[in-house]
Amino acid sequence: MRTLFLLSLITLATAAEAQQRQDDWRQNFRGRPATLGGGLEIGIPVGAFADTWGREIVGVSANLGVPMRILPFDWGFDFAWGSMGGESRLVDIDQENFDPNTTGNLSVRSNVYGYHGTLRFKPINGKVSPYIEGMAGLRHFTTRTQIKVDGTSEPLLKERNASAFTGSAGWAVGLQVAPSRAFYVEGRVERLNGGKVTYVDPRSISISAAGDVDYETISSPTRLVNVHLGIGFRF
Repeated sequence: MRTLFLLSLITLATAAEAQQRQDDWRQNFRGRPATLGGGLEIGIPVGAFADTWGREIVGVSANLGVPMRILPFDWGFDFAWGSMGGESRLVDIDQENFDPNTTGNLSVRSNVYGYHGTLRFKPINGKVSPYIEGMAGLRHFTTRTQIKVDGTSEPLLKERNASAFTGSAGWAVGLQVAPSRAFYVEGRVERLNGGKVTYVDPRSISISAAGDVDYETISSPTRLVNVHLGIGFRF
């Protein structure tokens, strides 16, 4: 009888300890903060994209992570903008509202935008928080022309020359280091596989004295590695 009593006490104590650890684990993930960060991003083309385009894409990116209750996952969204290059030139403005000798700056810019949903596995939340995530979404390659005249608040002309979307998916690994409860520094590396797309080659853009724009297009897959360094806030 005494042995049975001792075994019962040990079983109850073990069960209580396991329940306490489970409650502590749940409380830890319930208290996880959401994160919002942004910073500088450099895109490095890989494979056929490197062979065809072959230049880094410099820009900025921002990401949002929202904890999934008691699970060690965050869902979120990542936005990125990168400049592929362009051309600009002073041109004569031949309109009734302007003096005969008025000139404006005609610029043609090629950019790429990224829109990705994210699912982040983040098992540790503290001063140092590593994570890995999956990404899926779209990338948008676009070229726009605009003319600006000194003394006017709005561009005289805004025109989209080319626009193309492609699917994009991949993964990222990152590290958040938090010197304070609300602030963190973040570094992350993304590997994105993009489909084949036709886009303007900014190196081919030419602008005549009359303001006529000419350019060539190229086609390639759009696989690249993004390196991000930024800051963020936990709330």
